[in-house]
Amino acid sequence: MKKKVDIAVLIMAAGGSRRMDGIKQLMPWKDSNFLLETIKTVQNTNSESVHVVLGSNAEFITTQCSLEEKNIDIIVNSNWENGLGDSIAYGVKVLLKQRSTLDGILICLADQPLLSFKYLNSLIEEFVKHPSKVIATNYGKKLGVPTLFPKLLFKELSTLKGDFGAKEILNDESNAIISLNAADQIVDIDTNLEYQNLINRTNNTLNT
Repeated sequence: MKKKVDIAVLIMAAGGSRRMDGIKQLMPWKDSNFLLETIKTVQNTNSESVHVVLGSNAEFITTQCSLEEKNIDIIVNSNWENGLGDSIAYGVKVLLKQRSTLDGILICLADQPLLSFKYLNSLIEEFVKHPSKVIATNYGKKLGVPTLFPKLLFKELSTLKGDFGAKEILNDESNAIISLNAADQIVDIDTNLEYQNLINRTNNTLNT
């Protein structure tokens, strides 16, 4: 990287897994589970700090994952049922109280298990070149997370509400946005069927 930028990562893991049997954050994946593998991936990036936003089953997840032993910051949103937007806003507000020097906040989800640290680093590297722009992931017909938000949008992030995450910011044409293509790394796991398809896909790849 050409110059140092102060970037924090917010891993969103507050949801209640309503469409799955079991706790999504703890679904088996690789050597551990979705949340721990996401944390490992993020810790391999060029970010300065890692913060996990929990909500539903926060205490159980913290214990099961031994999160207090990891080099991460745990943020618990007691109002997680208000939706992803509310959890993002809460996480950002807590983060800004801790880190007034931040240049950017990279928002990731704990249920995108195929994302690599190299892709996340590509977002960071693009942000270094364009520190006032949003660096988002291209989903084809829409933009989504992982997304790296610049300082000028921190206030807007901290006022998000509802269950639409940061979509309103990404859909606002007045914001300067650069989008990158994560190709086949973009898979959201929300149901048991999607989880089983992921496992089958992974097994098929290993066996070919």
